[in-house]
Parts: sequence; structure tokens; C-alpha cells
Amino acid sequence: MKGKKLMMTAVLAFFGFILLALSVYLLYKNTSNGLSSEKQKELDDAIKQIEVLNAEIVEKDKIVEETEQKIKAFKSESMGQAGQNMPIIEIADNDLSEGTANEDGDKKVHKLMYHHQIRFFLLNAGKSSLKDVIFSVKDDYNRSKEKKKKSAAGANIDYTGKKVDSDELGVYENIEVNTLNLKSKKLIYTSNLPSSFGVADYEYHLIVEWSQGFYQMTVKIEELNGKLKYNYEFFDVDGNPIDFKNMESKIAN
Repeated sequence: MKGKKLMMTAVLAFFGFILLALSVYLLYKNTSNGLSSEKQKELDDAIKQIEVLNAEIVEKDKIVEETEQKIKAFKSESMGQAGQNMPIIEIADNDLSEGTANEDGDKKVHKLMYHHQIRFFLLNAGKSSLKDVIFSVKDDYNRSKEKKKKSAAGANIDYTGKKVDSDELGVYENIEVNTLNLKSKKLIYTSNLPSSFGVADYEYHLIVEWSQGFYQMTVKIEELNGKLKYNYEFFDVDGNPIDFKNMESKIAN
């Protein structure tokens, strides 16, 4: 928006400068002998055109500025309403193995297998209680045989003429919380990762709904030397990325 504004102003100013230069040239050329009525009319017309261009520049700048302010105010209001109160997902992990190393006499023996447990918490750090919160998680590492069977059975379902992906249908675990009290933290889901040798990649897909909003979350976990590193991505209902950090910062203010 600002780039277009600057370009439009520069173009108008360029033409205004040309007209002004023309007027000065005519005035200089005819000063010694006086201006003829025809030249005077041309000069007057050029001056009027410059005045019109200046007025248009001022008016267009005003319109652009007002539009930018409205967009800024709309974004601020929308983010503010969403950020005043929303459930936040907090994730913690715990290695269920016995320590990172065992002492065998004078020799330290490092363990070969790691067994991580992932815990998901719902946190309300807003300014009021949250109602009708639904936490949905796609956990490919703890799916029961019954869920896998249902997922496979639904692989050929037609929906509006399209095949439904069995990996997306019927594999989410839905957990409802009627009320999430203010400044509260609730353990909502626990997942055990497969045993590993300390190097692996994992991924969870989460959906959080409540009475006033919705967002999707993808959690990618990288395991290296038995340590877990998290990467989070957030999306709106249409799958467009959203700046959750900005929304989260508004909650604390």
C-alpha cells in the first residue's frame, strides 16, 4: 500500500514539475517583451493544471492514509479480540528410561534405547474463563487397533465426489473441556513415542476449538542424541499460516 502511494505521488509530482518548468520557461521567454494574450492564457492554464494536480495529490494521499489506518485498526481489533482469551497448548516431554548413563564399577555405560513420553497441556492465560474447548490430536504413535481398523474401513468413502484420505478421517482423538478456568493449566493428553536409538523425527497434528475461535497446530519433533527439539506451525480454519506468537503476546498485556 505504501509503495503504491509513493509511486502515485512520484508520477503526479513528475508531471507537475514538467508543467511548472514549462510555465517558468514561457514566463522567462516573454518577460522582456511582455506576454501576449495567447501566451498569458497558456501560462494561466499551466498554473491551473499544477494547482489541480497538487489538489489531487493531497486528496489521494489523504484517502490512502485513511485506508491504511482503517486496515491497521481492523487488524489490531481482530488480533486483540482473539488474543484476549484463547487456550494455549503447552508441551512437555519426559524420558521414561533410567537416566542417561549407568555406573558399572569404574565404567560408565550409556543406554542404547530412549523412551520418551509427550504430555500436552491446555493453558488459559487470558482474562476470563474459556468455554466449550475441544482439543483434537492426531497421534500416529498410539493408535489402537480399533481406530486403525476404522480408518482402513473408511478409505473408500465418497464425500462430495471425492475420495476421503484415511489418514485424515477418523484418526483424531477428541477431548472436550466444558470450562477452562482463568489462569489454569490442565493435562489434556499423553502420548508415548516409539522406542528409539536417540535419533528420529516425529509429528503431531492438533486442532483447538473453543466458543470464540479455532486454530490448527503442527508439531514437528526432532530427536538427536536422545534430546527432543520442537518446531511449531499454526494455521487458521482455511489452512493459512497465522502469527500465533503475536497473538500470545497480547494475552500477557
